[in-house]
Amino acid sequence: MLRFRPKTIQGVTYTLDHLEGFTFTLDTEGGKRRAVIVGFSCHCFTEDIRQEHTPDYYYVHGGEKRAFDLTRHALSKRLPEIIRALYGRTVYMSKEANYFLLRTIETTELAGPYLVFFNVRRAKQKGVDVLMNVESAYLKPGMTDRASAIRFSTLIERTATGKPVPRGPLQLIKRK
Repeated sequence: MLRFRPKTIQGVTYTLDHLEGFTFTLDTEGGKRRAVIVGFSCHCFTEDIRQEHTPDYYYVHGGEKRAFDLTRHALSKRLPEIIRALYGRTVYMSKEANYFLLRTIETTELAGPYLVFFNVRRAKQKGVDVLMNVESAYLKPGMTDRASAIRFSTLIERTATGKPVPRGPLQLIKRK
């Protein structure tokens, strides 16, 4: 069963099956193998409703009404690949209680850092170590250039074992 229903705008149907949850494993410090379940929020392909949005762009999910965003939708197709490739990569702590990563997007139509916000929490179900929810993803020109960094594998290991994740000093964000 699909989590997000497709959206049809002006006769074009946009599917969202690429945002179905999935599980992946990764090796963390000390040779531990951790299973991570990944889920996605509708904020990965929608935005706040603005005056210029017509009703055909409205998208309701989980009681939340937002506007379908064609750019976010196109970029969201990259999210599963981006998440699976996080092993050995650095992520950053946001000012809030979640994390983010940046990827440089440069196509003929788009340019700028692609910002992906996510949270992690220790899983309670057997055979799964961490639950990861991708909360939002969008282009953000002018994004800050410094944040507190942590290796993704370290974040997963500390989350899986219930250890706190310390906030380190601000570092230059690596944009890949």
